[in-house]
Amino acid sequence: MSKNSTLNPSDLSLLALFFFLPFLFSACSARVELESDEQKAAPTPVAAKEVPAVTVAAIEGTSDEVYFDLIAETTNCLGENLWFGGKLEGATHLAPGNAGADSPKRTYEVTELTATGLSSNQSYVIENSSKTLKAYSDEDGVIYIQLSEGKLRLAPKAGSSPVIVAYNPSQSDDYFDGVADRWSCN
Repeated sequence: MSKNSTLNPSDLSLLALFFFLPFLFSACSARVELESDEQKAAPTPVAAKEVPAVTVAAIEGTSDEVYFDLIAETTNCLGENLWFGGKLEGATHLAPGNAGADSPKRTYEVTELTATGLSSNQSYVIENSSKTLKAYSDEDGVIYIQLSEGKLRLAPKAGSSPVIVAYNPSQSDDYFDGVADRWSCN
């Protein structure tokens, strides 16, 4: 007696599955391409994100001398927060206007900066040579005091060694004007 064997339809589907299975895995898996030596050696340059200065105060006034007070949160750097005080000295300069005629423009310079520790009552004279703290006036006469990235040198009046305090604004995407970020000390 001879026996003939025929494939069931379920056997055919199993055979087809084994045949197409490698194609299915290759289509679903992520392709990884190896970088050439040229691509590894020359990284693409990324432009640094420029962080704008932070406006810490706005003063309405047109006088030649304006005094201001600020509180700087430097607890993580100096161990205490600082009270900043200073004077804005104004001057009028002629600047070219829109119609070609010279128009007067007010400029301000930050001078007489001092600081006092709120906890220790330690007094400092501040050197602002890198213009970390600066002021400007808009067309409406509003004076803006701005804090930009840079260093301030705090010289204690008691004769201790000076402290370099650097302000570093955040470069994250959630940075917005009016929020101070962090200070570091040297």
